[in-house]
Amino acid sequence: MAQVEKGGRQALSAVRRSIKLSVAIPSSLVSELSDLRDKTRAIGEVGRTAAIYRVDDIYVYRDAPDEGQLIRSVLSYMETPQYLRRRLIKKRPELRYAGVLPPLRTPHHPLNRESARLVRGEFREGVVVSEEAGYHDVDIGVERPIKAEGRAPSIGSRATVRVTQVKPELRGSFVGGREVDLYWGYGVHVTGTLGELASRGLFDLKVATSRHAPPYTDVEPEIRPFWTVARRVLIAFGSPRRGLVEILAQEGQELGQLFHFAVNTVPGQGCETVRTEEALHATLAVLNLLDYRDSV
Repeated sequence: MAQVEKGGRQALSAVRRSIKLSVAIPSSLVSELSDLRDKTRAIGEVGRTAAIYRVDDIYVYRDAPDEGQLIRSVLSYMETPQYLRRRLIKKRPELRYAGVLPPLRTPHHPLNRESARLVRGEFREGVVVSEEAGYHDVDIGVERPIKAEGRAPSIGSRATVRVTQVKPELRGSFVGGREVDLYWGYGVHVTGTLGELASRGLFDLKVATSRHAPPYTDVEPEIRPFWTVARRVLIAFGSPRRGLVEILAQEGQELGQLFHFAVNTVPGQGCETVRTEEALHATLAVLNLLDYRDSV
């Protein structure tokens, strides 16, 4: 676990994975739900699960009926630190029930709102609000902006800042997201079809989930050595109506040609169907054990 020292005390936070972990979910994820509140709550389960298991990117692939924009809006809202939402996110009808979303409580969603409690070396997400004399004022969620130096995004844009000085003046420097050694949230991408995503050469390990595949325990010995050396991993999930085999067949693609492995992470399921958000939780939970020793 990553550690930040302050007065002899240590704060523990989730470290970033050594691999870049991505999941692919269908844009029809909530199509069987009629009420916006229920859709928002289901999408919230996806965002919360992604954060628990340190997912770096969520790809929303095209599937009918397409509600990709709703999914992206809700997931992006969740991932944005609470203290930045007012600056970065406009009021939208699809966010009417954002109040039902669970908090992420990830390292980039700190609860501290006091500059006096900031720690030198701490990372914060912020919004660039102004520029003066070679420094940029950045709102990082405390009562006064931090003066940051370095290569900055445009005014009004989101940025990651490392605190370099707390007293007598609050100062920091801009850093790239991959420079942070903590889990720093997920990105959301609305993309084309699943076949197009899986064919793009972005991932060196691709795992499909299917109720028709062998149980995960049977496949785990084969997956483990690939997981150990992989740098970019994709885990794909089917829709409420169709599994990945059916989705890819409609595109004229075969699951075995696009994915390295197919697994069933809920063998012997007691319900007729397992919702996508439920399969996401079950699958990421068992795959998380593959590198558990690296995260303690």
